[in-house]
Amino acid sequence: MDIKFSWYISNQLQDWIISQKPYYPKLEECIIWVKEKLVREGSSYKLTSADIEDIELAYEFQTSDINEQTNKYLFK
Repeated sequence: MDIKFSWYISNQLQDWIISQKPYYPKLEECIIWVKEKLVREGSSYKLTSADIEDIELAYEFQTSDINEQTNKYLFK
């Protein structure tokens, strides 16, 4: 049975991103993490462009604090 990218894996991804704080992973590392998670779960599911967009949204949400800090520094 192929497991697909879902809210459950998205939540696990977000937990993983948070656990890396303050050294957040890059977006590419998050995509790799999801692909590897699917393989570990025995799935051969291939991520779609919609899945990638969902990963990007989760990434942006969980790393928004670092983006705010960067913007404050850049636009003093």
